[in-house]
Amino acid sequence: MEDKFLGPNWLLDTQEGIRLYHDVAVPFRKKVGIVDMHTHHNLRQIVENKPFPNIWRAEVLEERKEYANCDHYIIQLAAKFPGFSQEFARDPDVSDYEKWMALSKVFPYLEGSHVHQWMHLDLKRMFGIEELLSADTGQRIWKRANELLRGEEMFPQAILKRIGAKLICTTDDPIDDLRYHKMAKNIKDVTFLPTFRPDAYCNIFSEDWRKNVERICQLTRQDTSLNGLVEALRIRHAYFAEMGAKASDHGLLEPCGLNVSQKRAEQIFREAYDRGKKFDIRSVETREFISYMMHKFCEMNQERGMVTQIHYGAIRNANEYLFKRWGADVGGDVAAENVNIVENLRPLLSRFFSGESEDQGHLILYPMNQTFAHTNLMLERAFPNVHSGFPWWHNDAPYIMEQYLLHIAGSSLLTSSGGPVCDGRKVLSEGSRFEVFDRIICRAVGKLIADGQMSYDGGARAVKALMYENQARIFSLKGELNE
Repeated sequence: MEDKFLGPNWLLDTQEGIRLYHDVAVPFRKKVGIVDMHTHHNLRQIVENKPFPNIWRAEVLEERKEYANCDHYIIQLAAKFPGFSQEFARDPDVSDYEKWMALSKVFPYLEGSHVHQWMHLDLKRMFGIEELLSADTGQRIWKRANELLRGEEMFPQAILKRIGAKLICTTDDPIDDLRYHKMAKNIKDVTFLPTFRPDAYCNIFSEDWRKNVERICQLTRQDTSLNGLVEALRIRHAYFAEMGAKASDHGLLEPCGLNVSQKRAEQIFREAYDRGKKFDIRSVETREFISYMMHKFCEMNQERGMVTQIHYGAIRNANEYLFKRWGADVGGDVAAENVNIVENLRPLLSRFFSGESEDQGHLILYPMNQTFAHTNLMLERAFPNVHSGFPWWHNDAPYIMEQYLLHIAGSSLLTSSGGPVCDGRKVLSEGSRFEVFDRIICRAVGKLIADGQMSYDGGARAVKALMYENQARIFSLKGELNE
């Protein structure tokens, strides 16, 4: 039997989907390039454009402080098996080669997962390596990949140009001076824009909140009051807008948007800042304070023509051992099973995203628990300027993305979705992830055509909308892409 693994029609299970992919998606992607509105790429690494030391650091874990990034998907799943662990992967006394070979031994057990598919798609597309990673092939792949990584065509900027990247948005703290964004303006063919991520200044439940408030107020010469904090964030928001930012991004356990008076917000601020009171992440005070701040951020975004992005439902650092040993963002987060969405958001949506005026901006909602997707779709239908975000993080496996697209076709509009984002840390994987997105889009739309629910022309139109046109419209991207 022919092995179809990563073959020309992989993920495409109807003739209509196959036709859409090869006749519509491939040429369209070549024309418009990759537009990724949410990443965690290390822009310094891209700007300085030095060769990757080896395949382990390029594909899995780079621990050098200046270039630090990690595909924690890989380490999470590989750590399920003896011979590989978080401890081993992060041990500075273990060589990168030893780590790669240990990963190679357990990697066959990951087969069937999207992590296994991405890794091999990277090897195939970027290195021309067809072998599957295993104990038998690990050394050969290590040697061949590292030889190729020394060539200029495998430097970070060359990789992005090779895959047709046109616009890459990073995720940035409001106090970031954006020096690498200034330097990135000299990179031809690819535009890099910052995204305003102010969570650290709203999370009154965090041990670092008071220190973060002091830092941003000192930077902007504001007093450490609620008004001072809001004005400090407004100053930095304006700077981000001047640097081309198209959106703010907010990672919340619950998507807060209640109506909260300034007097009440000041009371909570004083209790947290002046008296040092500790609030729980699910406390009424936390929900009210973040709600107040979200109204302020939406005001700023509306003034500057920026999109608001909210991804919600993540319980951070559920694995306390991982957090205490290595800190945040190492794979210890999980999706919440209980989140209040509609009651929390109604006031914010009614004020800023009702469709009442053309001056209103857009909101994209991304649930970390994909079971909340239907609620997002209902909000999308009720509020014209609300859009359901493409599955990411815990949800970017092919079958979840396919079900989401079929769900949105039945409950809302494919031509309203916020479009795919890779949420990536690794430049090497950017092209592979968008190839998966494009194939899944064609797979789902192909099913709708095959079932007689869409015409072929309508399907082709939906494919283009999902791949790029929705984002170009929602984020007003014409000028950035020199169209």
